[in-house]
Amino acid sequence: MGVTRREFLQRVGMVLAGWGASHLGWATLSRGYGAVLAAPTGRRLALLVGINQYPTGSGLAGCVTDVELQRELLMHRFGLKAADILTLTDQQATRTAIETAFVEHLIRQARSGDGVVFHFSGLGSTVAGKTPGSPQASLVTAEATIPDGEAPLVNDILEETLRLLLRSLKTDQVTTILDTSHHYPGHPLQGNLRVRAFPNPSMAQPRAAEVAFQQQLAKQLGGSRDREITTVQTDPFPGVVLRAGQLATEVHWSQVSAGLFTYTLTQTLWQSLPASTIQISLAQANQQIGQLTNQQQPQLSGQRSQDSRLTPYFFNPVMPGADGVVTEVEEHGKTIHLWLGGLPAALVEYYGVNSLLFLQPQDSATAATPVQVQIITREGLTARAKLYQPDQLSDFIDQSTEVKVGQGVQESVRVLPRHVGLTVALDDNLERIERVDAISALSSIPHISSAIAGERPADCLLSKIPTAEVTQLASLPTTTLSDLTPPPPTTISYGLFSQGRDIILNTTGEGGEAIKRAVRRLVPKLQTLLANKWLNLTTNDKTSRLGVRVTLELLTPEEKPLTRQDTVRHSQAIAQKLKELPVPADAIAQLAAGSRIRYRVENYGDRPLYPLLITLNSSNQLVPIHIPMVQPPTSPSDPPTTEPTLAPGDSVTLPTLPLGIDWAVQGPAGLATAYLICSRSPFPRTLVALASGQRSTPNFALGSAIANPIEVTQAILQDLHQPNLANHIPNAGDYWILDTTTWATFRFAYQVV
Repeated sequence: MGVTRREFLQRVGMVLAGWGASHLGWATLSRGYGAVLAAPTGRRLALLVGINQYPTGSGLAGCVTDVELQRELLMHRFGLKAADILTLTDQQATRTAIETAFVEHLIRQARSGDGVVFHFSGLGSTVAGKTPGSPQASLVTAEATIPDGEAPLVNDILEETLRLLLRSLKTDQVTTILDTSHHYPGHPLQGNLRVRAFPNPSMAQPRAAEVAFQQQLAKQLGGSRDREITTVQTDPFPGVVLRAGQLATEVHWSQVSAGLFTYTLTQTLWQSLPASTIQISLAQANQQIGQLTNQQQPQLSGQRSQDSRLTPYFFNPVMPGADGVVTEVEEHGKTIHLWLGGLPAALVEYYGVNSLLFLQPQDSATAATPVQVQIITREGLTARAKLYQPDQLSDFIDQSTEVKVGQGVQESVRVLPRHVGLTVALDDNLERIERVDAISALSSIPHISSAIAGERPADCLLSKIPTAEVTQLASLPTTTLSDLTPPPPTTISYGLFSQGRDIILNTTGEGGEAIKRAVRRLVPKLQTLLANKWLNLTTNDKTSRLGVRVTLELLTPEEKPLTRQDTVRHSQAIAQKLKELPVPADAIAQLAAGSRIRYRVENYGDRPLYPLLITLNSSNQLVPIHIPMVQPPTSPSDPPTTEPTLAPGDSVTLPTLPLGIDWAVQGPAGLATAYLICSRSPFPRTLVALASGQRSTPNFALGSAIANPIEVTQAILQDLHQPNLANHIPNAGDYWILDTTTWATFRFAYQVV
């Protein structure tokens, strides 16, 4: 299935030639993509390896998904031919098969200037080095066994071998992606995330065939094995290397499992702009990973990693940014199969049936009338859809619309179930009776359910903590249970951790409390976490059609912009306004408590907007910072007004008075998240909900913690909800219906230090 590169370029050429100005923003991309497609490109080759099924048992379930994620991205976003992508999964991925495929598919075919991608997802480990205490990193192949004996032999591929293979390529335009880690932390789970590492014994040795293969590669490079190994140990990898981090994990949603790093990276690349660099894409992926764990920090290295203009994988995209792609068309367009790899990780589990997506136009004839498809079933990242046919357009669509494989899709209407709840995983350090009591207590809380850690998707972790360490945990927000080296005392407390086992501050109790009492104590914190989850589901800066830019600015100790986000699919913003800020090395801003910050919001659209700003501070409290206020009518016959609005072409800094334009970052140390929501409509229900949480007064205090986070967040979603679209959605009362032309939610995360 698919089209040739020549056919694809011809189609894109017709699009670029025939498009005029469009409210969807694709026309403004034409010049950029025209230049990209006109540039000469060499051949592009990829070898993708993913191993879930190990003879030793691993519990991994997302490595083969990683291969699918990369393959769909490379084919449809970057234009690689199916024949140029070789995949090895599960039992196919033996040591000999991987090394042979690298030689035959990559080394013997790649020429100078060609682009090459090598991806590995699976277990990593170490084997003994030439000297004691100097282990070698390795990739565990499908032949893994439990090593035994005084000098156990393993079938791993040494990282030194991989470097020799990469140095054997005739091109330096090579990207190596390693979604694995080499140091086993002592347990297979990190919170509710599964670790991709295997505990080889310290004396494990590579097999003689691996050493002989290294000698063969070294000879072809013109030197001895020892000399070449010394060279690869001191020189960086050729091209660039993208590593999942020292601790690589995979995440499980209800219908899909994937490497946390691979998913966030490929999802970011689906939506990236043509001018985005690999540094920008990696930083954006890192920010998403930070929502689940602070323990995993992806890394960029290699000989060309310092090139600030480096495009991802050394490739230029051949289609505009998208949230998915058409992979199959049946019955002359009556059934359309979609791959939705561009959906953010937070949305994967909840992207509702009946959501609408725009089809990217294939020629000038369809440019003036954007066509939408409606999801009818979804399983993980694959969906079946049909052409969306409002009554007034049904005849036109039936006669004139032709859907093609490889056609991109972009979000139009997001449908979210209203019954989304919070799942609490019970850590394996809880005794059986503690789990029974915790399950009983959690089941009585509305919207809250429980699961055993590692068995089901979850949003946070309930664990017991030695009371002697509670003070230590409170002062170190990234502390994990594995860091607690002293023997635990007899009295314990209970607290909440993130999916990746980062302590959630202000959730620990006094020593000796019963777990049922602890759960009752944690109810307000669980409600706040659920409210934050709902807010996160509205994030859509990459898909919104509003023209908005938001810049987080530091005022003290020095005045400077920290990070910036744009709605990249609004035509005016794309054409004239987009400029990337330098990306910080850690991708998440580090702000000292007491620093003064503000958000600069610019409206590039043609309609006034209503901005709302809410922060989840490091104390796990939702705090309203700015909300459009309802002004009472001047006379009984006049309607109330909502002010201030952000007029077209104007900008505003938030928060405004009475908080002042310079809002101080609140302690303690930890992760804080701000949601800046811009809507074409005001937030009347939100104002009512905020006021109802203040029992003593009908007003509410900006800057004070929200007492009723569930009600306030539900009100925000109801204010964003578009009931006018409900006629085409069965059981519409069970869903929030959000239109990308009416709202934009920006999410800013920063570390308070």
